Amino acid sequence: MYKKKKVLVIDGDILAYQIATNNEQPINWGDGLWTLHAELPTCNAQLDAVIDDLGSGLSADEYVVALTDRNNFRKDVLPTYKSNRKEKRKPIVLNAMREHIMEKHNGVMWANLEADDVMGIMATEPSDEERILVSVDKDMRTIPCNLSQDGMTVEQIPEKIANYNFMLQTIMGDKTDGYDGIDGVGIKTAEKLLLKYTNCTLPDLWKVVKGIYKEKGYTQKEALQQARVAHILRHGEYNKKTGKVKLWTI
Repeated sequence: MYKKKKVLVIDGDILAYQIATNNEQPINWGDGLWTLHAELPTCNAQLDAVIDDLGSGLSADEYVVALTDRNNFRKDVLPTYKSNRKEKRKPIVLNAMREHIMEKHNGVMWANLEADDVMGIMATEPSDEERILVSVDKDMRTIPCNLSQDGMTVEQIPEKIANYNFMLQTIMGDKTDGYDGIDGVGIKTAEKLLLKYTNCTLPDLWKVVKGIYKEKGYTQKEALQQARVAHILRHGEYNKKTGKVKLWTI
């Protein structure tokens, strides 16, 4: 009996950021001089160990690690996207760890995309492999995929549930990513607004979401802008050769 090759698609952004942050240590040199210290070999060794554990825990045959490109198509859709992070300092060894991932861990980085998009496309494109997304990011639940959040168990996210989660995200936005959705609407309100439409198709859900935006005083253009920023790319929405993105629409 033919057995599909099991391939992990690991969220390298979160993994590298967490390890780099956890390994920063403040040093007091005296006379008011403080510096931050981090040992890159230690960080890379921890990264190597986590990836090895993920492969063992999920009985993987192969893996790739997705990273975010410097350019981001969402900033063309919404110029303020992630602008709230400009002043936030990144861990001092983060870039060096990204280089380590690209060189040693089958790093995958595609022009104009975030790691989430790379993962979304790889999860939904035709393949003779069994691909499992590995991430704690809630946005992965907007992708129809096999998802592991703990590195040991795998949950299947059906397309209908993924689409529902995508529309929830469109309504409530994501303050950490710099897009607001509908002002004042959080997860509980969003779920209340959409609860009875759980079994609807995506086109029908989108009609409902546009109606909610209209009731709250927003334009259809604003609703579409938020949806396009919230949407994690899937197969057919990106040209790997040109780096061009097909913006979400129905």
